[in-house]
Amino acid sequence: MANKEKIDYLLLDIQKLETMVAKTRDAEIYPVSFFNQSFELAHNILKGLHALETHQIEQLRKQMEEHQTLIDSIPNIVTSTIQTEPVIEEKTNTFLKEQEPLPAIESTSTKQVEKIEKPLSNERSGLFLNDLLEKNNLSDFRKAFSLNDRFRFRRELFGGDEERMNKAINELNELHSYEDSISYLNNELKWNIEDNAVTDFIKLLEKRFL
Repeated sequence: MANKEKIDYLLLDIQKLETMVAKTRDAEIYPVSFFNQSFELAHNILKGLHALETHQIEQLRKQMEEHQTLIDSIPNIVTSTIQTEPVIEEKTNTFLKEQEPLPAIESTSTKQVEKIEKPLSNERSGLFLNDLLEKNNLSDFRKAFSLNDRFRFRRELFGGDEERMNKAINELNELHSYEDSISYLNNELKWNIEDNAVTDFIKLLEKRFL
């Protein structure tokens, strides 16, 4: 199912839930069916969001594999250049033998190729690519959270206030050091550092500055 179609189904469930909640807004006693249907719609919404998240992760994985394939192909091109070098040297040596003897000159072409090849090693290029992708992903602190993290932190750290949580995350995004971020948690949010939810939040924050 395409992403567009998944989002259409997601919007339908959200609209149904919104309509049900609006109808019961002024009621003093809610019918039992309201809770059952609301829970079912909320579950479908979570499943839809999770499916979108999983699809996006798979797309990122495929992009990384394509980049790695491209990187792996670069050393092969350099190696083929090295393999043709002896043929050139052999022809050059044949020509020199026919001329007057000259002082031996060390060929520098092979060394130049080796200098080019070293920075293109698979291991170092792969590490650089992974570090770059991870750094880009965590430059926006919101991308460090899974869907479950967002629900948990909103409930346990921000009293269910989505707007308050988004404001704190935006302000953390403006900070450029781990020390400044911890000072913000202590001074602005005044969290208990020993709380389990706070500890898990800080662990995600640490990854942004590794």
